[in-house]
Amino acid sequence: MMSEITPRERFFKAMKCEKVDRPPVCGMTTTGTTELMDHVDAYWPEAHTDARKMAKIALGVYDFLGLESVRVPYCLTYEAEALGCTVNLGKKNSTPMVKNSPFKADPDAKLEMMDEKAMLKVPRNKVIVDAVNIIIKERKADLPTLLGVTGPFTIAGHLAGTENLVLWTITEPDSAKRFISFATDYEKMWLKYVETLGVDSIQMSEPSASYDMISPEMFDEFALPSLKNVYKPLRKTMKILHICGNMLPMLDHMVASGATALSVEEKTDPFVAVKKVNKRAALVGNVGVVRPLLQGTPKDVADSTVRSIEAGFNIISAGCGLSALISTENIHAMVDTAKNWKY
Repeated sequence: MMSEITPRERFFKAMKCEKVDRPPVCGMTTTGTTELMDHVDAYWPEAHTDARKMAKIALGVYDFLGLESVRVPYCLTYEAEALGCTVNLGKKNSTPMVKNSPFKADPDAKLEMMDEKAMLKVPRNKVIVDAVNIIIKERKADLPTLLGVTGPFTIAGHLAGTENLVLWTITEPDSAKRFISFATDYEKMWLKYVETLGVDSIQMSEPSASYDMISPEMFDEFALPSLKNVYKPLRKTMKILHICGNMLPMLDHMVASGATALSVEEKTDPFVAVKKVNKRAALVGNVGVVRPLLQGTPKDVADSTVRSIEAGFNIISAGCGLSALISTENIHAMVDTAKNWKY
């Protein structure tokens, strides 16, 4: 029998595809729920611009929901906002959304990169940095710390308009690459700084590079080089790459990015995914967010969790960002199933 290990130690082993007593159950993507916010008395949208409230929600995840990680922030918009986009911060039960961009639909738009000093003065960047410092200092258990970031292809889509960007990959590839390069340069600078904060892993969401949106060949030309580029400066921080949709046709391409772990949703068959990846990266997921977590029963959640466990996923998690309306009962069903399964 393996000796007792802490959640952070278990996470590190799982990320390296090493043998563990059981897979960790983590909150990899957005982890705020309205019931959690009520419990800790901190709420969206205020928490997106207040470091203490942001950290308060993150620190409550382990005690209240049982998820064995602590993660900030709660959106995919802060990089786009730093680069000039207008963002609606949402409501208590909804995440921020990009509403407009000064560069939208203009393939010849002038793109000017800020330096690191200016980047660190961006208000929401400062909030995230302060929140990270709080969660690392105040976490009560030995939990892994995660910082959520947005992939360059998705950021470029925020700037140009996602439909425009995807179209430009065919009609104006040089313009598409210029926007992607701009987003890549910014994200590379941000991740280089993030590594100095001491987080255990960055969790990058790249939904616009899904197989639902682009082909594997387009991924290799327009998304993969940027992923490799932004990951390159990271020496100690682990890298989790999340892409939505059925990613079976593109798992090899995700592995080629250099990510430590691949996070996929329930549309990706877990058994096929484990066989295909073959420990070249850890696999994270893939309990469905809408069904069963939001709309199903605790038994439905348990059944889906068992499927991911039996397939051999290294870390159990929701397949994508938690809906704020998911019940605590259903999240507990995922956590308890993973902890009590007979391994």
